Amino acid sequence: MPRFVALLVGLTALAITTSLVLTGCGTAPGSIHTAPLPSATVKLTPNPPHIYIAPFDTSTGKWLVGREGIELVNFKEDFQTNFQHQLEVRLTKLAPTEQRWVNDLPDHGWLVAGEFVTVYQGSRALRTAVGLGMGETTLQTNIYVYDLDVSKTQYVLAFRTGVPDDKSDTGAGSGSLPAGLPVAGEPLLTGSGLGSGLKLDTTRTCREIANVLSKYQ
Repeated sequence: MPRFVALLVGLTALAITTSLVLTGCGTAPGSIHTAPLPSATVKLTPNPPHIYIAPFDTSTGKWLVGREGIELVNFKEDFQTNFQHQLEVRLTKLAPTEQRWVNDLPDHGWLVAGEFVTVYQGSRALRTAVGLGMGETTLQTNIYVYDLDVSKTQYVLAFRTGVPDDKSDTGAGSGSLPAGLPVAGEPLLTGSGLGSGLKLDTTRTCREIANVLSKYQ
């Protein structure tokens, strides 16, 4: 019994530490930007003939996945590839969708770009021993949508996913293309190694993005 208590105390302390890391001690999930995502001012052109998806930026954000070096690089590439595929499947229900590099865009349709803000693989030990939401996985993203009929460099819709109150983080506005988005020629690798919890988070996030965009048809 004393050993179990010690384990429980240790796991609880780990959960508290992890929570502080994820929240950045009070920092908002989208704080990697110097300015907040914009409020509603502009509407997307409805019923786009095509939707394009730019590879999401993996160079910023918090990647708490227990990997370093080349293993972390490979994990990010695998995660990005899987995410792009699932998002493409979801958005195809709204309009024909394909992945596209940001420097090779047509003049019509929507472009969906974004960045991963927090990717946390969680802790199975915490979920098993403590429960109560401890050790759960986390996936948060910033999404930027461009109306290519208007501009290829200024987004007209921006919102966050994976935040407690998505109503206060969904809106439209204008802004420039975020730095760090890949250009043509950068490779994407496929593979495995994604945690089952993050797979579910990916499905939820892609569904959340599709639900927001469906309101602008």
